[in-house]
Amino acid sequence: MAETVAILMGSNMGDREKNLAGALTRLETVEGLEIVATSGVYLSEATDLGDQAPAVMNQVVMADYRFSPAELLNALELIEKNLGRTGKGKKLPRTIDLDILLFGRQIVETERLSIPHRELLNRPFAMVPLLQIEPDIKHPVTGTPVAESLSEEDAHEVMLYKDHVAGNL
Repeated sequence: MAETVAILMGSNMGDREKNLAGALTRLETVEGLEIVATSGVYLSEATDLGDQAPAVMNQVVMADYRFSPAELLNALELIEKNLGRTGKGKKLPRTIDLDILLFGRQIVETERLSIPHRELLNRPFAMVPLLQIEPDIKHPVTGTPVAESLSEEDAHEVMLYKDHVAGNL
């Protein structure tokens, strides 16, 4: 049985828009993954990457996935590697970053993986595109709407770059 997953894509090196599009194209080929919606593309300041880091473009992809969280992580890391990502886990600018935000209502805590993403409720650049797709989504741990964790001030830190929410692709 498939679980609905939310994946955050981010890029702040090279042609950021092309990097996001390339990652989306590769996501479409992941076995067991069926994309059901994509958010618009958002622009925000790079956090935790140093003062000189270029702004980050982010987009959320919602999909149905038939396999385990660990298998999805492996597929995402392979896409990152194929798109030139180096220094995984380091706070460096990157061509592409793919993070699992949510995996159904599952809670996973391993050495390699935390679901829901442990920083989700602290990152407006993740919450804004997620809420664009699913405005009423609830956090699996707190049980509260994700929207309650996003202040108006924080939401203004994230700028819509390209609006094209697409569902049922």
